[in-house]
Amino acid sequence: MISEELLQTARLALEGKHSDVRLYLAKLVRKARKEDPEAASKLETLLKTDPARSNGVLRKASHTTHIPEEQIEPTFLKPFNQNAAEAPLLEGSVKEQLELVIKERSHIDELISKSLKPVSALIFQGPPGVGKTITANWLAAKLDLPIYVLDLASIMSSLLGKTGNNLRTVIDFAKEHPCVLFLDEIDSIAKKRSDESDVGELKRLVNILLQEIENWPSTGLLIAATNHPELVDPALWRRFDLDITFPSPSADKVSEAVTHYLGDDIDEFRPLVDLIIDTQLGSSYSDIKRSVHKLRRMKLIAPENFHMNAMKSLLPNPDELSRSERINLAVKLVSEFAYPKQKAAKLLGVSRDTIRKKISDIEL
Repeated sequence: MISEELLQTARLALEGKHSDVRLYLAKLVRKARKEDPEAASKLETLLKTDPARSNGVLRKASHTTHIPEEQIEPTFLKPFNQNAAEAPLLEGSVKEQLELVIKERSHIDELISKSLKPVSALIFQGPPGVGKTITANWLAAKLDLPIYVLDLASIMSSLLGKTGNNLRTVIDFAKEHPCVLFLDEIDSIAKKRSDESDVGELKRLVNILLQEIENWPSTGLLIAATNHPELVDPALWRRFDLDITFPSPSADKVSEAVTHYLGDDIDEFRPLVDLIIDTQLGSSYSDIKRSVHKLRRMKLIAPENFHMNAMKSLLPNPDELSRSERINLAVKLVSEFAYPKQKAAKLLGVSRDTIRKKISDIEL
């Protein structure tokens, strides 16, 4: 008698769905390990030695952390380096929501007993550089799950209908293998279906996501992120269990970030810390990190010219400021940050007498 597994494999093969065949065979390998270990081993060997594998839709995982060797992942997925998972700097409300997500995972049995399920699909929104990607990686590490980011460029295909199949391949893999699937910039593939400028292929992707997200398995986690929430289809938005907004860093968080990124060098930067914080207000975490690390490199490589170079790096280009703006900035440096009048005058191209008079007028 022909088995159901053979019929399913034949059907997928005859339809030319090579990627689906490999996914299905990988599933059979796991199932057969208990019932027929020898056959499972032979089938696993075939999957690993398939010459089409290197150029096909699927490839073997590039790392062995968490995922057994026999499991095959789509090439559209890129594993994150969780060994370098960085703890994000989070505002209180964001941190509380994420801690609840983590806590739920240790109480899955109790939730299921009450016909409840833990949060399994989240969407992060906020401007660039506020920690959405870092947080996704950190959350996966906390849950002890591998994390994959969807390569949106590689999933798009010029062949009609192929992009939808590519997305289904990714979703099938992520649902079958406990992991965190991170869909960055989801607005690029999940735009409002009323957008007349969009092509039908992208509308089909939205429909696929609508079908799949709501029933995402509690063994894994789906995280989407967007810098443009207004572009995401509202029906899709409602499918996510939790919507977390990442705000730009508050003044307190800017101070915390500057201190954090200065690391062991903070004592050497003590005279400049307040000024660095002031110049970074309104910046994202990634911009703060970039600026602070630039200063640390300058201090290490060229310590003899560091002070002047640091000020030029932190402050606006004087040539782009009006005279009144240069005077006000010089006064601020002297009055708020105890910067010497002579250096402020030289740096911003104004006279010491002008700075002194302006400060006197303010004090009066």
